[in-house]
Amino acid sequence: MERYQKLYETKMPRASMGRYKKERIVYRYKDVHTDLNVGHLLWLQSGGGCDTAEIWAATSQMKKQDKESWNREFAALAGKVEKLASDSLEKNHKVSAREAFFRASTYYGFCGKRKKQVECFQAAGRLLDLPMEQVKIPFEGKHLPGYFIKTAPDNQKRKTLIFIGGGDTILEELYFLIGPAGIKRNYNLFIVEMPGQGATNLEGMVMRPDTEVPMKKIVDYVLGRPDVDPEKLAAMGLSWGGYMVPRAACFEKRLKAIVANSIILDGNIWMTEISPFGIIAKLEDTILFPIIKMFFGATMMPRLEMLKRKWGARDMKHFVEINKSFFLDPRQIECPTLLLDGENEISYSRGVEIMQEIALEAIPHPVKKRITGPKELGAGGHCQVANANFMHQVTFDWLDEVFEEQVVNN
Repeated sequence: MERYQKLYETKMPRASMGRYKKERIVYRYKDVHTDLNVGHLLWLQSGGGCDTAEIWAATSQMKKQDKESWNREFAALAGKVEKLASDSLEKNHKVSAREAFFRASTYYGFCGKRKKQVECFQAAGRLLDLPMEQVKIPFEGKHLPGYFIKTAPDNQKRKTLIFIGGGDTILEELYFLIGPAGIKRNYNLFIVEMPGQGATNLEGMVMRPDTEVPMKKIVDYVLGRPDVDPEKLAAMGLSWGGYMVPRAACFEKRLKAIVANSIILDGNIWMTEISPFGIIAKLEDTILFPIIKMFFGATMMPRLEMLKRKWGARDMKHFVEINKSFFLDPRQIECPTLLLDGENEISYSRGVEIMQEIALEAIPHPVKKRITGPKELGAGGHCQVANANFMHQVTFDWLDEVFEEQVVNN
């Protein structure tokens, strides 16, 4: 496939970690990696995935960069919140039980207790006004797991959003990032994992460049339901999902609108120029790498091991090589497209902004828009998720306008 030449006509500047450290919001710790874990938790708050007071109570008892104390305190917090949920459920206080089960699920996830995370999440899902539907889509002898959340009890065809997360998200977390916001706006929500994400990676699946292949199975399932309007079907991708969804839309023409938050046109450029992994790959076999591990290994190595596992890479050089096949041509996206990014994100790396600019120019459909989250509203970070309410507002307002315009034109 011909590559979009402008990507290579422009020298892609490297990310500036110094600028990122200077401009980022500090939630709890000066250490970037430890603080991002706290931030990740807080991003789930608007959807009911956590409570600020509970997070501060747990983190106040732990040492920074101490994984053992982190896991210990969040496991204790999860157990206490699950007990609150069980006590409420025993007395038939379903709303209180549901809310506490959801929060306990998040805390279990953040201390590595995956089985308990899923158990509490599904217990909460059964207590929704319309119980959450657990879905397993057959795919190449395995399954793509998901949850379908209806906005109404009948089978009237309604607006539906497929939501895909990033390289390190977990399926259950996606609900808190988008679920309640979509339901309040009368959208059915289908949160689902693509190959390489979450549970699929545990089954042996790895990230793949041709995301249109699994997306076809996902769209087949969604359009096979009686409660989905095929003319009002959208998909949104967050973080690495900003590659997965637009790439799929290049070939899957049944998607009537997409949201890329933020769009990734070229995996190789993203991983080697915008992200630091290209440098790490070059240093991996040198005498400097053991020194780097000595000083940064506690925070860096778990992430590198996670990336290698999810991409099916032997080492970081192989990881970089694999990403050379991850590419999409924005001229093939023929549906309305919303591009989201954050002000701090594009100042951290001009390369992120170049990707958005190229996509906005190249996408042929006339209905296309770019919205940059402002840092003065706390929406300037990665994918705007630090202010999820802002992300919800701009996303669903735009989708509403697109679908309303389509009704008028038809």
